[in-house]
Amino acid sequence: MRPLKLRVQGFGSYLESQEIQFDDVELFAITGPTGAGKSTLLDAITFALYRETPRAGAKGHDSLRHPAAEQAKVELEFSLPEPTGSIQAWRVVRVIGKENQGRLEYLERGEWRVHPASEKVSTLNNQVLALLGGMDFSTFTRSILLPQGQFDLFLRGVPRERRELLMKLYGLERLRDMRERVGEHLKEAREKLGRLEGELQGLGEAEESRLEAMRDEIRQLEAEEIRLTREAERAQGALTEAEKRHEKFGELEGLRRRRRTWEGQQEEMGRLRERLERADQAERVWPQVEGVEVARKEAEAAQGDLARRQEGLERLRGEVEGLRGRCDPAALEAAKSELARLPVLEAMETRLTRYGGSLSLSRPDPLPFDEDRLETLREAERRWGELKKLEAQLARLEGELAQEQSRLEERQAEKTRLEADLERLKEEGQEAAKLHAQAKAALEQAQQKAGVLAHRHLLRAGEACPLCEQTVTVLPPPRELPDLERLGLELARAEQRLQELRNAFQEKRGSLKVLAQSLPEEQERLLAPLRERERLADELRQLRSGLFGSPEALADERIRMLAGLAEEIRQATGGEGVGRFKVGLQKRVAELQAAQERLAEAEARLVEAERQLAAQGQVLQERQRALGRLETSLASLLSETGFDGLEAVRAARLSAAERQALQQRRQEHEREGVLIAEGLRRLERELEGLKPVDEATVRLQREALETLRRQARAAHGRAEGLKADLKRAEDQLRRRRELEAQQAGLVREVDVWERLERDLRGDRFQDFLLERYQSGLLQRASELMNELSQGRYAFRLEDSEYAVEDRWTESVRTVRTLSGGESFLASLSLALSLSEHLSKGRMGALFLDEGFGTLDAETLEQVAGVLEALPTRGRLVGVVTHVEALAERLPARLRVEKSPAGSRLRWSDD
Repeated sequence: MRPLKLRVQGFGSYLESQEIQFDDVELFAITGPTGAGKSTLLDAITFALYRETPRAGAKGHDSLRHPAAEQAKVELEFSLPEPTGSIQAWRVVRVIGKENQGRLEYLERGEWRVHPASEKVSTLNNQVLALLGGMDFSTFTRSILLPQGQFDLFLRGVPRERRELLMKLYGLERLRDMRERVGEHLKEAREKLGRLEGELQGLGEAEESRLEAMRDEIRQLEAEEIRLTREAERAQGALTEAEKRHEKFGELEGLRRRRRTWEGQQEEMGRLRERLERADQAERVWPQVEGVEVARKEAEAAQGDLARRQEGLERLRGEVEGLRGRCDPAALEAAKSELARLPVLEAMETRLTRYGGSLSLSRPDPLPFDEDRLETLREAERRWGELKKLEAQLARLEGELAQEQSRLEERQAEKTRLEADLERLKEEGQEAAKLHAQAKAALEQAQQKAGVLAHRHLLRAGEACPLCEQTVTVLPPPRELPDLERLGLELARAEQRLQELRNAFQEKRGSLKVLAQSLPEEQERLLAPLRERERLADELRQLRSGLFGSPEALADERIRMLAGLAEEIRQATGGEGVGRFKVGLQKRVAELQAAQERLAEAEARLVEAERQLAAQGQVLQERQRALGRLETSLASLLSETGFDGLEAVRAARLSAAERQALQQRRQEHEREGVLIAEGLRRLERELEGLKPVDEATVRLQREALETLRRQARAAHGRAEGLKADLKRAEDQLRRRRELEAQQAGLVREVDVWERLERDLRGDRFQDFLLERYQSGLLQRASELMNELSQGRYAFRLEDSEYAVEDRWTESVRTVRTLSGGESFLASLSLALSLSEHLSKGRMGALFLDEGFGTLDAETLEQVAGVLEALPTRGRLVGVVTHVEALAERLPARLRVEKSPAGSRLRWSDD
């Protein structure tokens, strides 16, 4: 696991969002003043991975949130090697707020996708733990991230705990899982071997000798089947010949019976010939019968038509008489004269409507209509109307002018108020600036004091001060640290108050500027309505000079004149409107003209009906004469053919289907006689001299054939059954040989798993590997410790305890006897060695938090040299320190800067 990017917001001392890119650095220092938030960055890493920090633990999350933040958020991007050799980027996000949230994301084709484990916190934590190879929080903080105050836990730890830690780091706990899997494989192999041996016992009869005996029996059955099949074929030939002879003798007897039946049908065939001859005579007479019936129907139809025409003629005469009574030529001429006067009435009605009158208008004292006078009256009324509109428009304009002048006065008063507010805000802002400067000075003074007091524990009487490098003669008395948080909040409130006043001042000043710019424009806009008022007043004076009378008198005279015109129109139309009068008049003219036209048409139809009636009388007489002639001819023909009358002719007739059926019956009878005679001659010729075969003989031959076939099928069935048994036996023999081969392989497999199970039993293999890994770890740690201690110390492993070999005193002693500075060097050597070992696997990071302040200048120089020469191999190594001399020696530095608005981060190369 190698961190790529860390983003924090509202976390610890970081109020605003801060982001660190790690992808282009390997070895770097994290520096900054005390309390700035250096260790908070390491807390953020462990919180992102484990939701736990070395200082707050797993439950004190609220203490990690900045006091001024609603929520704290940490995002950590890191990379992990995949089994395929590729590198996969991951991002874990943790949020502390009203609802603690978290999610895990992975980078796919340039886009971040949410992992399904993000649904629950527990599944998310388990997934991250799996990505880290099962390394828990405790292991991580003892090997990868060494927090402040816990730097030497791995060095001074209990051997059992250190053993468990190394097993997790090197992945040796997987050997336990391997031992369980080996046991499962051994159990499975033994079960397979048992099942295979059971199956082999069931295949004990699969022998080659048994298979050969079955093959001999199959060959004998196949030969027996061939013999029986040949005998059955010969029996089939004899049976076929007997069946044919039996069938022909049966056919001969059948034809003789058919001939006797045919001869008995000769009398019936004679009657059928007579029926057909009588039908032919009826067909010869029938056209004459049909002609008489058609002539009779035509004469009856002509008689009915003549009666209907007589009735129609009488109705038409009555219709003509009625139309003559309704026709009035004088009334038609009078209506046409009135219709000619309609254009005059329409013009009068048009003028009445144009001048605003209606046909219903009536006055007791109407005046004669004078169109010129009426136009003069209308013009005078129009001028009176314009006068009233101008007066209303002038009154509305006066009201608008009064409103505009009032609003202009209000805007001028608002300008005066804004000028007074600006003066007040200016005085309050000056006072707030003074308070802000005082709060800032107090905070800076307290920070300096707190910085000095924070280094008091480093002072030693008679030694040089680490800050000013002067000899300390007397230790300053302990004092209480200033309340920096309270002073910071006071400064923030003062700064907020000052900013609020500045914002209010800017807002008021902007409003005043806008108002000062708009007032002249509003005063200019007021001039246009004033000029409009003067123009309207001039128009009113000019309009009043040309008026006469009053609006009421003018309207009364106009209405009396229109009432006279309406009265004239009503007298001409009988009180109706001209349009309605016109429609009625046109309708009356049309009705009179239509009556006259219908009379002429009815008289013409009467003449035509009288002519048709006379012609129909002549037709009736002609058809009656033709009917008489046809009846005389038919009577003569019936007497000649011997028919008693029309019914006898009709009864003798046959339909086409009946005639065809009788003729077909007669022809079939004749053909059947011919066929019977020919068949008898043929069979008597074929069977001459042969002995008849009865049914019993045929049945015996058929039974003998069936017996032979049944024996052949039985032989075939036994042979096929033996073939199937042979196939199963061959498959069983082949399966037995396969199982014997598998049995040999399983025996070897069980032997291998048993040997592995014995080797992994207990912890001997784990202890062997752990000893090898720990030997390499201590060898590299001894090389680093030797360099840091100027060749004095090297690591030894004594009864699972860590010890150091002191070459100066030529003794071996426990690590607990080392001084504080020596313990730090030993822990640093172990940490660097362990980090190099782990960088060969999934872990690609190491973080060291403090401890360098306990070293003297010479040792610090050696540590810096070791760190500079450290082979990072792509690892990320971060050192948290406030010792500037060490930070300057590292290739990159991450500066943490304190601020009332929260700490900030930046990379520095100076």
